[in-house]
Amino acid sequence: MAGLLPNSDPFKQFGQLFQQRSNSASDAQMHWQQVMQLGFPHNKHEDWKYTPLDRLLQHDFSYATTSAISINKQRCDELALPLEAHRLVFIDGKWAPSLSDSHCDPYQICVLTEKESLPAAIRPEIFLHLTESLAQEKVLIRLAAGKKAAKPLYLLHIDSGQAYDKNENRISSSYYRHHLVIEPHASAQVIEHFVSHQHHAHFTNARLTMAVGDNAQLTHCKLAFETAQSYHFSHNDVILGRHARAHSDSFLLGAGLTRHHTSSKLNGEGGDVSINSLLLPLSGEIADSRSYLEHNTGHCQSRQLHKMIVQHGGTAVFNGLLKVSPRAVKTDGQMTNNNLLLSQQAFVATKPQLEIYADDVKCSHGATVGRISAEQLFYLQSRGINQAEAKKMIIFAFAAELTETLENNLIRQQVIKRITDRLAEKQP
Repeated sequence: MAGLLPNSDPFKQFGQLFQQRSNSASDAQMHWQQVMQLGFPHNKHEDWKYTPLDRLLQHDFSYATTSAISINKQRCDELALPLEAHRLVFIDGKWAPSLSDSHCDPYQICVLTEKESLPAAIRPEIFLHLTESLAQEKVLIRLAAGKKAAKPLYLLHIDSGQAYDKNENRISSSYYRHHLVIEPHASAQVIEHFVSHQHHAHFTNARLTMAVGDNAQLTHCKLAFETAQSYHFSHNDVILGRHARAHSDSFLLGAGLTRHHTSSKLNGEGGDVSINSLLLPLSGEIADSRSYLEHNTGHCQSRQLHKMIVQHGGTAVFNGLLKVSPRAVKTDGQMTNNNLLLSQQAFVATKPQLEIYADDVKCSHGATVGRISAEQLFYLQSRGINQAEAKKMIIFAFAAELTETLENNLIRQQVIKRITDRLAEKQP
């Protein structure tokens, strides 16, 4: 089904951004052609039924003006988490070496040329193509074979909001494109962190592809903590080799409109992947999480747990597909989506799916939707806990299955604080 036509205003605006790119390579051209061919979807598209784009596409979009960026080291430190880590700072889609650590051993980091290609997408769609075509830089991060990084790699993404103009309905748009390679027998921890410099609306598009080599290990955590006026669209790809292990947590606790995709492939025997996410949309906000996972060879395990806390008229959407190829015997896969609604006006749409083409596999999927029960509240209140605190305890108990597994204590505290602050926001 066709979307908005190429002569519509959004295409003209993004087309102007594409023309601003110098020396656009064939890859960028190919992705832009896909944007033009697919068109921006409307709510008659099945995958966009509950995630309308009207509010986003009413804006005019601009790259931030680099010369106008006023983020110094002090402001960067204020926005960053005080982690013991190698820090790379990106502002409005571009690497900021002056604000980043000068040495990130044993990681190798470089900005790729326009002619250098990156792996094809696992599950492409229009906003993935938009990010690929409009990203002004492509950053390659490599951990050499056998290396075990003692400290995490901390990727701090800051949107300056410099292009914001309320009168002209103009907002800045940023496009991040990173490729992470963990070579065989290496081990890494990577933290993605997205924040806003100001409380202005802005449009973040992020794409991180992760290749985990044979017998390698990766722990990944994404923290999307942008302002509620912002829009956050992202795509994470994870590809695992033989006996590789990857664990990915995503805490999407910020933007007023969020659309996050995680796509994974288990391409080598003995692979093990765990993918978790937590979303918390408030009044008028939409949080849409999509997961796609392929078991392409045998004797692999996958675990997925996606949780959503929906408050005061917020909307949460989950769509997950676990696919088992004919070669993937002895697959062990689980996918679960649990949803907690905090008011009668909260809404959730969930669609977990299995496609199994192999025998001798063990796979399960399921979803739950529920509210805080009167019995739970009565039990806690009968022990002297007031109603507000009782509700808070139940909410944090629901989230604890994800937060308590975070090994980094500082990140766990920051996630809990973010949930607390979000729940305390005044609702209309």
